[in-house]
Amino acid sequence: MKLALYGGSFDPPHAGHVAVVTEALRVLPIDRLIIVPAWRNPFKPSITASAAARYCWLEEIFSPYEKVDISDFEIAQGRSVYTIETVKHYAQKSDKLYLIIGADNLEKLPSWHAFDELNTMVHWVVATREKTPIPDNMIRLTTRVSVSSTDFRSSFIPLGLEPDIENKIITYYKEHL
Repeated sequence: MKLALYGGSFDPPHAGHVAVVTEALRVLPIDRLIIVPAWRNPFKPSITASAAARYCWLEEIFSPYEKVDISDFEIAQGRSVYTIETVKHYAQKSDKLYLIIGADNLEKLPSWHAFDELNTMVHWVVATREKTPIPDNMIRLTTRVSVSSTDFRSSFIPLGLEPDIENKIITYYKEHL
């Protein structure tokens, strides 16, 4: 089985995340794409939306996608989980593992916990909106959606999702910010 993992805070999920998943399904030779929302990202001091809310939103957003699963693996740990732990968990279930990251992570990548081991276990896939240089040993996913979770949280710019899902998310953040 060929799997792609796409982890992150998804705080909140938005059209950029959907674009990454759509492009990955188009480009990668995979059987399943697994979205892994973090309980809390080890590089971020806090999260706004609860893990349960983010998980439910992702389930709702990606329910029409036949090859996409939402995983509660990291949420179930109840702590920040290093990517290597998640990769080891899914490596047991696959013969080829792709790891999707955003181009904004490239600079910090060597500082990730157990990076050298992680680097031997996955095929790197980098999602980018700009012309960020991507190393030759990595697969580029180009998207053209410029929404960001940070921009949304600071000014409630549209997320680009279906209106009913977007309204649920906006209501949640207005109550919790």
